[in-house]
Amino acid sequence: MKKAISILTVLFLSVGAGVAWAVDYPTKPITIFVGYSAGGATDTAARIVTNQVNKHLEQPMVVNNKPGGGSAVAADFVAKAKPDGYTLFNATITTVIQTVANPNNPFKISDFAPIVGLYNMPLVIVVKGDAKFNTIEDLIDFAKKNPNKLTVGTPGVNSVHHFGLELLKKEAGIEVNHIPFQGDAPGVVGVMGGHVDAAFLGLVAVAEHIKGGTMKGLAMTTSKRVPQFPNLPTMAEKGFPKTGNIFSWGGVFAPSGTPAAVLEKLSIAYQKAAASQEVVSQLEKVGFSATYMGAKDFDHFVKEEHKRLMEIAQSAQMIKK
Repeated sequence: MKKAISILTVLFLSVGAGVAWAVDYPTKPITIFVGYSAGGATDTAARIVTNQVNKHLEQPMVVNNKPGGGSAVAADFVAKAKPDGYTLFNATITTVIQTVANPNNPFKISDFAPIVGLYNMPLVIVVKGDAKFNTIEDLIDFAKKNPNKLTVGTPGVNSVHHFGLELLKKEAGIEVNHIPFQGDAPGVVGVMGGHVDAAFLGLVAVAEHIKGGTMKGLAMTTSKRVPQFPNLPTMAEKGFPKTGNIFSWGGVFAPSGTPAAVLEKLSIAYQKAAASQEVVSQLEKVGFSATYMGAKDFDHFVKEEHKRLMEIAQSAQMIKK
């Protein structure tokens, strides 16, 4: 009997301590790591959201840039951090791709606890403003008649853009010459300089060029048109639903093992921030679409993305050996 009471006492004290600890969170600043340099699109989006989140937490959340390895350095750092809610990661689709394309990647998706999905950004198939291609049909028709002659740039091997290109090749039944650049900016230079016939690039990188007429957007990888470019068709409406469903996205991960009560408190703060019209409009200004997903939905989404990207990588032989 005394033993049973002792066990109950221990359980009570343990639960009580956990609840008290959770209620006290946060008691010091929270750091969210961004895997890219300050000033880029991902960093800008993270700061827009974080500024609003700070209005709903008792302690400040600070953005810390830790570039390297295409964001892998920051991801690995957070994956191995103490799971106490004070070290977070601004995750993107690249985080998932790294676990898919590299069997020796230092972290796995299971090393993270998804908290919230916040935004996405479509990819755009672009050509130079004076190019002979005026529609996506023109481009595909040329590729079919001239196998491997069409040069298509992306920001790099195993980028989400590269995955988009592989999907298009399969759906359209074409073979092209893939030219990987080192980022969106060099890809823009490649198109403008006539070094490639076309390119898969992020909307943020090409929006002003499309508006100014120095580039033509042929199609966007979304299921529906975006307000900024109502005349730019989607790959889905052109008959390529899989290519029309590949895009960049961003959200927040915590290390796996972070207490549920802490994740819940963070999730609530992010939910309130995401509901702000200020956040929605600021994200849209830089080319992102606000797409809030709660922890459960985001966790399911990330797992499905991992499965889908793995299938694409295996089919296109993109996995490192």
